[in-house]
Amino acid sequence: MESVQQGMALYRGFNGFEPAQVVKVHHHRVIPPVVVELGELVGLMYRSDKGQPGQPQTYIHRMDDPPRLVSNIEGTQLYIVGGSYQVTPRGIEG
Repeated sequence: MESVQQGMALYRGFNGFEPAQVVKVHHHRVIPPVVVELGELVGLMYRSDKGQPGQPQTYIHRMDDPPRLVSNIEGTQLYIVGGSYQVTPRGIEG
């Protein structure tokens, strides 16, 4: 349960409000032992309603120390590996 509380705290800090719901999901998302390197993830674009519930905005981040973008060998799942970014109340930094 501690991990749920920690996840909720990160959500609150990042978004500035409480999560509408908390859902525990069981899925296989462990990075496989063999992956295919696709390149450096030099930027990240996402949509979030952080700070403005119900009013999503698009955010674009350029990575200072780019992580690698890799895929499973089936080409059906992406993973971000490495880099020096952090998720903070100010957003995605690094």
